[in-house]
Amino acid sequence: SWEESKKIQRKRDGAMPRILPIEHTHIDLNDIPGASSMSQLFQVMGHRPELAQHTLALLEATMRGGTVEPQLKELLAIRVSQVNHCVY
Repeated sequence: SWEESKKIQRKRDGAMPRILPIEHTHIDLNDIPGASSMSQLFQVMGHRPELAQHTLALLEATMRGGTVEPQLKELLAIRVSQVNHCVY
């Protein structure tokens, strides 16, 4: 239930998110470099699957396409997360 989810979330990290993640989404993040670290983001986006699919397609095109090597893209993502004090 909604109330049980709120209690579990509070116990987990002491803070309550504005939008609760959906634990079981049908979005496969395993094949996209760096995407597995964003699983909670996509769980929240599970409330709007059509947006999640478009975001996933954008992420895939960004990480797989272009002339910049995937390793450098990964390093950039790590550095941006450090600068913004967020977990990657």
